[in-house]
Amino acid sequence: MLDLVGSIYDAALDAQLWPGVLNRIGDAVGGPQVVFGFYDPANGIVSMHAPRTDPDILRSFDEWTPNIPALPCTGNHRPGEVFTGADVISRDEFTSTAFYNELWRPGGFSADPLVTNLFADSAASGHIASHGLLNRSPFDSSQKRLFAALAQHLVRAVALQRRLYRLTIANESALIGLDGLQQGFLLVDAGARILFVNRVARALLDTRDGLRLEAGALSASDADARRTLRGLIASCAAEANAGIDSGGNVALQRGEGRLPLDVLVTPIQPETAMAAIPWTFSQRAIAIVLVSDPEREIQARVEDLRERFGFTPAEAAFALEIIKGDGRQATADRLGITVGTARSHLSRIFDKTGVRHQAALVRLLLQK
Repeated sequence: MLDLVGSIYDAALDAQLWPGVLNRIGDAVGGPQVVFGFYDPANGIVSMHAPRTDPDILRSFDEWTPNIPALPCTGNHRPGEVFTGADVISRDEFTSTAFYNELWRPGGFSADPLVTNLFADSAASGHIASHGLLNRSPFDSSQKRLFAALAQHLVRAVALQRRLYRLTIANESALIGLDGLQQGFLLVDAGARILFVNRVARALLDTRDGLRLEAGALSASDADARRTLRGLIASCAAEANAGIDSGGNVALQRGEGRLPLDVLVTPIQPETAMAAIPWTFSQRAIAIVLVSDPEREIQARVEDLRERFGFTPAEAAFALEIIKGDGRQATADRLGITVGTARSHLSRIFDKTGVRHQAALVRLLLQK
């Protein structure tokens, strides 16, 4: 027991020791298949760490995440508190689900593992589960006591690990500052899974129009655009970018009558990549995705003109169109108004700006 506890804290200081330590924990408590789960419901990010589990099984968890029975209920238990599968869903109910029969049972996971949450905060949460062999007797009281004792040390060790190894692009304030951008800013790994998203990008994802999340990965509404976007991100994963074209632009179409989103994908250097809990969350950021919404930019320019000159919304919209320089008729046609209405808008704009010629007006409006 003392030797195992010491190994847990050693692993907190040397991440490479964790797989072996997790296997030792499983063997000691009689649940040899140990699974560490890391998930972020807000961003749809899922990562699993299980030394004795088929990697293909782990990857399948990404697809099942929205349909895992009782997954949200595991968060009701405080870190270090031991609970079993039966505490969140009955055995009969669980074994009747497609998730159990198509993934859980083929993966060799027992229906009633010993589980504890390791951490839980507003951003993410994690747990460790020890699974006994299928068709074997359930954990006895001594095994449960041992797991409960180790759980307290695991919680402390993971807290230490997070403090020591959590990395950011530069520092926390740098990430917070990205919320001030007028464009959507995302960091993604080689699988297009999101590692960071700013306020504007989150709002665009929430609308699910043009840009969306699918099983935690960045995607697009249109199938062709989805393939292009994923291809641009994958191109940034090359070990050496010298001489290799990586990243690029793609336009993501939205609903009828809406302007497409302009997306720029560019590689990020390894030394500036963001990671979290390296021993469990192996993804690192390989690309920056910058999303520009022309409708948002137009609205921002409209608000700026209204504030600067006291324009009405209709006058501000007209002013933005007249900047294009192709005359009142073309401007009226794009806005769906008559030439007479366009003339009236222009007259009032002249009065409010103090200019009398269209060329002078254009120069004024283009000034910041």
